[in-house]
Amino acid sequence: MKKEEFPTFLNEQPTIIFNRTGRELLLIAVGAAVAFSSWVDLGNVVHGPLVVVNLVKGLVALLVVVIALLIAFVKVATRPLEEWAIVWLFYVLIPKVYIYTPVEESVQIDEQSYIDSMDKIVSSRSDEEDEDD
Repeated sequence: MKKEEFPTFLNEQPTIIFNRTGRELLLIAVGAAVAFSSWVDLGNVVHGPLVVVNLVKGLVALLVVVIALLIAFVKVATRPLEEWAIVWLFYVLIPKVYIYTPVEESVQIDEQSYIDSMDKIVSSRSDEEDEDD
């Protein structure tokens, strides 16, 4: 029976098939699926002689597969390209300039004047009810 070894370091990823990690296999599979989908869908968009249509479909599918392989295998500063893409997206979406607008000072009402104003409102309502009866 073959003894399995599990990685003990956090930076190690186990290999699954053909000495590839799960992340790499997933990216390659997604790239192949998108390439096949573009191959099928471009048949409805591109018209002309069959050779030209197949050439255009093949070039687009090849471009998608090459991009998927680059994303799967290329690392910049020990980080994969999809992490750099997320960092760039956050950089683009987060505002660069913050404008400080001070909050206007609210009018401070002392407690006694508040109670007096509430008493006036209650008394005016009770006077209206008396007039209606």
